[in-house]
Amino acid sequence: MKKTSKENEQYKVQFESRKGYLYAYIKGNKDSLEAAIGYWTEIAIHCRENSFSKLLVEEDIETDNSVFDIYELISHGHEIGLAGIKIAFVDRHPEQMKNNMFAETVAHNRGIIGKVFSKIQEAEKWLLS
Repeated sequence: MKKTSKENEQYKVQFESRKGYLYAYIKGNKDSLEAAIGYWTEIAIHCRENSFSKLLVEEDIETDNSVFDIYELISHGHEIGLAGIKIAFVDRHPEQMKNNMFAETVAHNRGIIGKVFSKIQEAEKWLLS
């Protein structure tokens, strides 16, 4: 079953309940700190409301946030509601991997369980392990 978030000028999130986890697909043209806080909050709320403790996020946003914005976003992960959720993250834009790895490090330092992957299959295998 797929559920799509309300339309937003900056992004759109689609949810799909999969065996053992929630899959969230984020599509957008331009990322920003405001947009990222919005879609991560929306995803965290959906996880909590539907009792998901495992999450696979696939992101397809053409631009990336600055390192400062990534740090700010992840530093507020507990406030957003990401604590206690095991998160596998896949970005469709491989050129953004360096910033994604930085986000993974910040998340670990903040007690958020997450890992960045380049392939959905690898992310799912880790998530369900």
